[in-house]
Amino acid sequence: MPAPKKRLFGTISRLSSGKYRARYTGPDGKKYSGPHPFFTKDDAGAWLRQEQKLIEFDEWQPPHLRYRTKEDATRTVGEWLCQWLDLQEKRLKPSTMDNYRAVLGRRILNTTGKAGRLRDIPLVKLTRKDVIAWWDAITIKHGYQSYNRAAYSCLRTAIQAAVDRDLIPASPVDVPDARRRPKPARKELPTAATMQKIVDQLKPPHRLIAVLTFFHGMRIGEVLGLRRKDITITGDTILIHIRGNAYRIAGNMTYQPTPKTSASHRTIPVFKKFHQDIIDHLAAIGDSPDAFICTSSTGRIISDTFYRSVLHRAKNRAGITERISPHYGRVWLITTLVEQGMTIPAIGELLGQVDLKVITEIYMRTSDARRQEALQRVNDLLMGPQM
Repeated sequence: MPAPKKRLFGTISRLSSGKYRARYTGPDGKKYSGPHPFFTKDDAGAWLRQEQKLIEFDEWQPPHLRYRTKEDATRTVGEWLCQWLDLQEKRLKPSTMDNYRAVLGRRILNTTGKAGRLRDIPLVKLTRKDVIAWWDAITIKHGYQSYNRAAYSCLRTAIQAAVDRDLIPASPVDVPDARRRPKPARKELPTAATMQKIVDQLKPPHRLIAVLTFFHGMRIGEVLGLRRKDITITGDTILIHIRGNAYRIAGNMTYQPTPKTSASHRTIPVFKKFHQDIIDHLAAIGDSPDAFICTSSTGRIISDTFYRSVLHRAKNRAGITERISPHYGRVWLITTLVEQGMTIPAIGELLGQVDLKVITEIYMRTSDARRQEALQRVNDLLMGPQM
């Protein structure tokens, strides 16, 4: 390869490929090369003259910073959100990633109308006014619901990640209305008799799902993820060990060999009333320790959405008109255990609920009978001893 020809500013050398490389020493004393090999010597010289002018007019920056600046100037909010999602891929669980992509897709990346304008705004030009306009648009379109707030939370985290990477100086995602947590719909306290009526309308394997969600406070994903080896029978004791979780991703049920949270990893004793349900069910699925206990006729894990439809039909057959979902069992169990004297921390450990405030503010209720008993005791106290 011939020696590079000396120039007043920089050097140009011919590569073995026949193309030309341009190099120069910047004001910082470091060597810099062109962004790519040039096809002609004149092209390489033109690039060097352009770099020299930037130095003369005190507008020079290292080339790689300038190229990044151009990229940053054209990157849209939507493009950054997709890049941010890709960055989370190896860090978060697949179920969480599926939720993030769905939330951002439905409220920003794939939405239409005024709400869809947000994704096309250059990231460096994003303002608080733009974010507020987006929030107002999705609120008008979808109502004030928790799904909107989930999208806002993802957006806020993603934009803060852009700040951390020096792509923008500060985050404009600050909408007070979006930060306010919507009041959750109050779950009414079902009675054990009501839940049992529904259970009686179900056949295996759906019956067992109802027994474990209604009367043992298990999350539906925990039940659907149970394998035969997760249930142990010793004498008159049956224990369920929560080791995994089943969730829906892209319409299909997937098993995750870890629970929903670290607190979810726990052992649950089965009430003796339902021991025979467990024994009969296990006898029907075979002896393989890795066999899932809640499967369809094709051997796949039962879909949570399919089970909910089965449960709804069973509720109608039982003549139950009030709303009841699998999660209502947690309300019943928490309230019943409190009334029987179990402490809130102990209940949290049993149900895998690390946030005890959720137990006291959302789940825990007082049954009408216990409320009347308490009021009567206060009344008797006020009345004093009767002569």
